Amino acid sequence: MAKKINADAIRERSRQRYFETGRDKVLKTRIDSLRNNAKAMAKGRRGSQRRSLFVIGETGSGKTTSIKRILALVPEWKTYRDHYGDEVTPLIRIRPPKPCGMKALAMRLLKAIKVPAPPRMTDPELYVFLEEQLRERGVKAIWIDEMQDVLRSNTPKAVQEVQDTLKTLIQIEGWPIHTIYSGVPALATFLQGDRQLARRSYVMRYEPIEYPDDEQWIEKIVQAVVCEDCGMTRADDTLTAVFRERLCRAASGAFGSLVELVQEACFRAADLGRSQVKLSDFTKVYADMVGCARGDNVFVATNWREIVPANALDDIAPPPPKRGRG
Repeated sequence: MAKKINADAIRERSRQRYFETGRDKVLKTRIDSLRNNAKAMAKGRRGSQRRSLFVIGETGSGKTTSIKRILALVPEWKTYRDHYGDEVTPLIRIRPPKPCGMKALAMRLLKAIKVPAPPRMTDPELYVFLEEQLRERGVKAIWIDEMQDVLRSNTPKAVQEVQDTLKTLIQIEGWPIHTIYSGVPALATFLQGDRQLARRSYVMRYEPIEYPDDEQWIEKIVQAVVCEDCGMTRADDTLTAVFRERLCRAASGAFGSLVELVQEACFRAADLGRSQVKLSDFTKVYADMVGCARGDNVFVATNWREIVPANALDDIAPPPPKRGRG
């Protein structure tokens, strides 16, 4: 009698998986540096000027998941109630609104601490008010995810405006706040050309997975998700070195995206009532994710090493507008 596949249970088990790597240890060390510095300064010690951490990596690299997991283990940054019964949130996390300027960012931070923004304030006045509220509300740390969205243009003036704001947040008189900024490589723009901000920051890169250097990790992920988490088996066409290389390319080397691809392939097989995951599952899932033509599918194309997944829709996307003559 064939084994009945419980697709819902497979999804639940698989999504509870977290792959801890060496970079988690590095990230924890960086966050611990901020924590220890915050504790020292709270006791009146001078402390380090480095009160910010920039975590930079491509979309799908696993930055957000890693940071969220480590911050959840920081006891002094957990929400609690003071002796008046009021809720205190030492750590606030936001994503910038779109579009976002410095005023919109300040308003989003105020919203995170449940403080309405006063009407008709200039940007400088609003940031003075924000600093006062962060201190009064006991905020010790701020995490801004997708921080690159704050930059509306790459003009020197726009970049300088962001740089000045980031320095302001960690220089509140009598209340040292520590900050974490995560985002794609465009986030590095904020650190370029500003030695003051660079001297006040730690930087961690989330490097992409590469084949063949990380082949063992790729195999470990596939085996763990398919066999351990989902209780399924692998077809022969998912056991080859070529398959692992194709999978790495399909994920553009992004750790989180690679895990997601394997999970979704398992979910597809389970939905079809199969307990074995095949290359065809990866082929279909990849096509659904990126919208590529069959001839441009990394898992079946003959020229797959030349395919850039980010360009999957180039054949149907309208051409960019022509620039007028200047």
